[in-house]
Amino acid sequence: MSLTVGGSHMLLCRTVIRRGSTKKTLHTSASRRKAIENWKRPSIEELGVPKESHAHVFSKNQRKYNLQLLTGVGIFGFTTVVAVNTIDANATPTFLKDTTFVTKTPELVAVEEEAETVETEKVEIEAVEAAAVDEETAVAEAAQIAAEKALAAETIKIAAEEAEAVKAARMAAEEVAAAEAARIAAEEAAAAEAARMAAEEATAAEAAIIAAEETAAAEAAR
Repeated sequence: MSLTVGGSHMLLCRTVIRRGSTKKTLHTSASRRKAIENWKRPSIEELGVPKESHAHVFSKNQRKYNLQLLTGVGIFGFTTVVAVNTIDANATPTFLKDTTFVTKTPELVAVEEEAETVETEKVEIEAVEAAAVDEETAVAEAAQIAAEKALAAETIKIAAEEAEAVKAARMAAEEVAAAEAARIAAEEAAAAEAARMAAEEATAAEAAIIAAEETAAAEAAR
């Protein structure tokens, strides 16, 4: 019995060893190796050398990305505006508008009507106050404009008076200068006349002296 068990164990071990030796390998082309004939290990040199500067390529990519971002934001904003203005997210159903059913109690209707009345009165009061404020503002603006016009007229009047005063002062100065010139001219004419008369008198005296001398000489010669 022990020999039979030992023999069966030996047979089992031989079977396991035989199966392990005849097991197929993972490489099905182990004998020929044709799959890796022209294969070479990848290298970093296959990436090549950059043809443009990093700053130029980076700026170009950033412009493209910014344009895409702006386009997306614009499309999103346009879509949002159209959706908000077109789609009613909480619209009243059509069948409810077509029917005559009322789902509000009379008390709630009265409260809503009262609230609407209060709101209407509030709006009217605000409109009246706004109209009063606008009227006061218009009056204040009109008063300010009138004051500015009066100030401008007063300024023009003062400027005209100053111009008249300057003109009068200039004319007075011209008259004084003319009078002074006339006086100086008169004094110079009087001085010239006096000098001429003195010269004439001196000439006459000289002529009289010469005549007397000649007469005396004639008397002495006789």
